[in-house]
Amino acid sequence: MKIEIVEYGGTPQEDDGIATLLSLVYVQGGFTEESTAKNLFAPTEVTRRGNVILAKTSDGKLVGMIICAPPGNPYRQIATSDEAEMHLLAVAPGARGKGLGRALCLAFEDEAEALGYGKLVLSTQPAMHAAHRLYESLGYRRNPARDWSRADKRYFAYEKSLAPRESGLG
Repeated sequence: MKIEIVEYGGTPQEDDGIATLLSLVYVQGGFTEESTAKNLFAPTEVTRRGNVILAKTSDGKLVGMIICAPPGNPYRQIATSDEAEMHLLAVAPGARGKGLGRALCLAFEDEAEALGYGKLVLSTQPAMHAAHRLYESLGYRRNPARDWSRADKRYFAYEKSLAPRESGLG
């Protein structure tokens, strides 16, 4: 399966794919209540979070997504003004185990770096063990001092500093 990582283009097909993917991953996965998801995962709300990056098959089917949430975003949870925050990493169940989550995280890091950020943060639920392993394999480290709760849900905080890249000047 050939996958392409692209920026969100605002098409109706992408909007339908986002709503379907997030429901499949978060609601059917048991991480988000359906009543909450209806508003939270509406495409207009998802795109307010920041720069949406999509993973699509060669025939245009949406199989993954991630968001780079910069300052000014109403959904940011723990980031300070000098940090980019990762939101809503989602990979369709049939596309898992092929490196797509890693590719999306790296696309998030590239986007954050392009926006001038050297520090990254994310929140994840305690039961998202596969995501924890992915983040840790990419150099993210859990910071329990930044863990937080909302209503009856607890969230773990992970952080990463991007290594400065060579500018090629010199």
